[in-house]
Amino acid sequence: MIMKKLLTFVILGFLFSNFMLAQTGIQGTVLNDYGEPLVGATVHDITSDVATVTDMNGNFSLELSAGKHEIEFMFISYDTYKMTVDVASGEMKNLNVIEMKSSAIGINTIKIVADRAKERETPVAFSTLNTKDITKQLGSRDIPLVMNITPSVYATANGGGSGDARINVRGFNQRNVSIMINGVPVNDMENGWVYWSNWDGLADVTSSIQMQRGMSAVNLATPSIGGTMNIITSPAEMKAGGTVKFEYGSGNFMKYTVAANTGLINDKFALSVAGVRKVGNGVIDATWTDAWAYYLGASYQINKKQRLELFALGAPQRHGQKLYKQNVDSYNTSFSQ
Repeated sequence: MIMKKLLTFVILGFLFSNFMLAQTGIQGTVLNDYGEPLVGATVHDITSDVATVTDMNGNFSLELSAGKHEIEFMFISYDTYKMTVDVASGEMKNLNVIEMKSSAIGINTIKIVADRAKERETPVAFSTLNTKDITKQLGSRDIPLVMNITPSVYATANGGGSGDARINVRGFNQRNVSIMINGVPVNDMENGWVYWSNWDGLADVTSSIQMQRGMSAVNLATPSIGGTMNIITSPAEMKAGGTVKFEYGSGNFMKYTVAANTGLINDKFALSVAGVRKVGNGVIDATWTDAWAYYLGASYQINKKQRLELFALGAPQRHGQKLYKQNVDSYNTSFSQ
């Protein structure tokens, strides 16, 4: 009886070993680009539409029929890896180590244009001014003053000198209002203030201004509690031409503006330049102005979907202020010396 049971066990073991030897398929290990095992990576046979996943050590085993098979290895945030294998009948083919490369799936580049609210699409209150509105309403004043024609905004010249303007949105001063030029924040990093004298002459090259009131759709870490003011300059005009402008105002104010555009050259390159000269005594004593401003915008069309743009602007100047205390130099430069 014992011998009979032993003989039965030996026969079953022999048959089981033959079954194991007769397995057909693939096996191996899946690692990442740092040599670490990928747990739960999918091993999919496209040919027969069967799949398995890797274990805690990155190992896998997949039974297949004999013949050619197209295998793909997939894992979240890694590039899909494909290979073709030829498996013989009764062969458990060892694919050894499969190394998968990480990718940037799900990581998108911040798009400045996306910070612009769209009518009936973006759930935020906003107003947009175009070039025509700016030219008609602003004149030669500091650029924040044109926003007085939009709701919930109050702007004033403040100190009285050129570039001393300030803007309030929904009761918040500009420390809590994000000011951006072409999507780039320009608020002071320490106190959030904006010195508009640094951007004098900007209005002459602005194509549009959008004021988003309240917490806006901007996806940047900016102080936009009160709102967001995004000033978009024209990178380069696509048509050749130029303008010459002279403005005169009270306080012996004079402003000269010269701008020129090359237009689109060979459907690839365009260049725009502008220069501003501003001088004046000011209506109020000691609010004189002695300022320059320049702008350069270049555009290069790489292909139908990509364009490279370059901006350069500056505003060197000196100006007086309407303050209760003033340096004697503000009133008489020769006397102060």
